[in-house]
Amino acid sequence: MFIDKRVPYRLGTSKLPPLPIESDLVDGRFPPKVQEACDIAVEYLKDEPIAMLYIRRRGEERNTALILSSYAPALENKWRKAIEKLYECFEHEEGLIAELADYRVHNPLLPKSITTAEVDLHQVTALFDDHEWMTVDVLRWYSPVRQEDWPTIVVTARDASKDSWWLKKIPAVEQFLKDQGLDLEVVLLFLDQMFTHEKADYDLYGGGGGGRLYSGPNIGNSLGIQNVEGSASLGCRVLMEDGRQFGVTACRNFQQEPGSTRTELVGLNIQDPSHDDDRVAKQFKPDLANFGLEPLDLGKISAVSLGSSLIDWCLFELHRLEIVFDDPKVWAQIIDGKTYQVKKQGRSTGLTKGTISASPSIINSKYIEHTQDATKISSVRCITSKEDTPFYLAGDCGASVQENDSGTILGLCLAYNEASKVSYMIPMETIIGEINDAVTSKIKEPKETQLE
Repeated sequence: MFIDKRVPYRLGTSKLPPLPIESDLVDGRFPPKVQEACDIAVEYLKDEPIAMLYIRRRGEERNTALILSSYAPALENKWRKAIEKLYECFEHEEGLIAELADYRVHNPLLPKSITTAEVDLHQVTALFDDHEWMTVDVLRWYSPVRQEDWPTIVVTARDASKDSWWLKKIPAVEQFLKDQGLDLEVVLLFLDQMFTHEKADYDLYGGGGGGRLYSGPNIGNSLGIQNVEGSASLGCRVLMEDGRQFGVTACRNFQQEPGSTRTELVGLNIQDPSHDDDRVAKQFKPDLANFGLEPLDLGKISAVSLGSSLIDWCLFELHRLEIVFDDPKVWAQIIDGKTYQVKKQGRSTGLTKGTISASPSIINSKYIEHTQDATKISSVRCITSKEDTPFYLAGDCGASVQENDSGTILGLCLAYNEASKVSYMIPMETIIGEINDAVTSKIKEPKETQLE
């Protein structure tokens, strides 16, 4: 019998894979052995809700009889007896795995933002820098053992299945927290990649569903390079001291060829909507072409971020000055140890709301960018969603994150973490500083302000 000590409310008859579990449902009726597993669970957990799934995990040759129930510390003996009986039943079963898990493991609750920043994550990451970790966040994560959301260090890694994580690295983090007098839990999740390209879909907000297609470059609209695949969102407008106006978005999705550089984008034209969204919209609604609606040519790319691709911005000139933007006129810095209630308007998910965590996150560029550069990017901030849907999805990159009430810009959307279910943004002070260094004139508007 294998009892997963990493997650004490998840038991199984083989070494269990790291979370989250990627799996597909197996078609057809439950075989007799699967029904037998369910009967065993009912026998020992008859007073608790039980669900049965018959699945095939990605990369696993055997199917899994996954029994989901609700764990509580008072039920531990019943759970252990149930898994012991399951082990007896499946010990010599070569084609099937049995697992009993808390339903919140299979379908975890969305995390909440932390309200205080008590731990130095740089000291934490130093404990496992020899492993392929991707991100480290401090969040309020649901703990079935404590029966509530609890301050938790959430680590994602490409090599999360290595025994050394569980035997050495996680215990080292737990001991560090204990030595610091911090009552935080630690969760390790599997994450292979963080940046995914958007899909052109007419149902997307920027693709026509929200009525913003061909309406002019409003904040959050779909943007792209003429005749090139890839979509981003319009973040904001900037007015320079010399009177020129520029639009700001992200440029990651515009780099199409492997090995291409961002400098190759300078001089190319930005259009609204993107080439992909224009094509798909007209495919689903041919009348758009009959009406003569075409993407707007907004202007040429003037400058792009040249450092780590985790700091992603693109500045393009606006020669259509008659267009009125619905954009904010001020921006503010984020203060560590403080949370912010925010909103964003993006190409893919439209208007969403969330909370910026009080603790900065750290992203490891070495494994995300697939380079030998071991730079830790700690200027990013994570955002938890206030709703049941993600705050950000691919295609929302470049959208401006604004304080709920005042509309003050706090940053630009960067990426979504599918493992921990949080979004990341680049603080506006980073964007403003890099733009001022990249162009000959300085930014006049939006102006810096301070939030109460």
